[in-house]
Amino acid sequence: MLLYFTKFRCQASRYLILISGLFLLTALTPDLYAQEEDLFGDSEGDSLLFGDEFDLGGDDFSFETDDEAESDTKASGEDDFFGDFGDEDTADEAEAEADSAEVDEWGLDTDTDYESLITRTADGDIIEEVPDHPLELGKYVDGTFLEDTGFTLSLYSPHVVPDELNTWYSFMDFSLTTELPWHFTFEPVELSFSVDVSSFNFTNSFPSGGEFKGVSIMPLARVEMYGAEVELGMGMYTPTFGAMAGIGYSYQFHSLFFSAGYRWNWAYNIDPIGSIWWLEPRLTTGIKFW
Repeated sequence: MLLYFTKFRCQASRYLILISGLFLLTALTPDLYAQEEDLFGDSEGDSLLFGDEFDLGGDDFSFETDDEAESDTKASGEDDFFGDFGDEDTADEAEAEADSAEVDEWGLDTDTDYESLITRTADGDIIEEVPDHPLELGKYVDGTFLEDTGFTLSLYSPHVVPDELNTWYSFMDFSLTTELPWHFTFEPVELSFSVDVSSFNFTNSFPSGGEFKGVSIMPLARVEMYGAEVELGMGMYTPTFGAMAGIGYSYQFHSLFFSAGYRWNWAYNIDPIGSIWWLEPRLTTGIKFW
């Protein structure tokens, strides 16, 4: 009996020690089970990787279907994360606007002037739009027979003459010049052509009477550079023929210009002294339609 009691006591002590050890192990290591339960945070929602403020855009990590997302968007009345691309009204308005504007192969509105799209020069300078001046008269004759033409009016009188004309009186004369629509520009030189109609009037007083008067008709070519101009022509000094050359300086103000200079004239035959020349100062005003 004593032996049986002693054996039961030893087994009870062994079970007691085992139970005490399990209880002690459980009481000392509670965090071990918590970490195994949630590797990235504790049961309260804290995350070791992202922190407790991290949010992927929803209340949880679940994914909504397209139908659910669309219904939520319509219910809230707000656009989704990337904007509301399902608005059929907006698409219809954009399509109608595109149909109303005619575009070319580059996608630009054909009603737009391409020159108006140029805002800088090749050097990068900003091009400033200069409004039309009231005296830019060329725009008023576009499409008419006056386009690219012009007119000048000159007053003059012979000033320097040879000895043969010392006894010949001269008078104030005038000329009208019509610019032809042929202009060529070779920067900074401009070449133009015109027809000049000028009057002339000489009356001989000694030793015998006589007169030389009429109208000259002269095609002219003019070269202008920085306001300085040179002209040359050949034509009729009725009833004979001759040549004309001139030099001067002009000042242009929009379509109007003023010039002053000298013109040399040569006539083949003046009765009774034959061929002769004279030099006359000229004051000229005119208008250019180009």
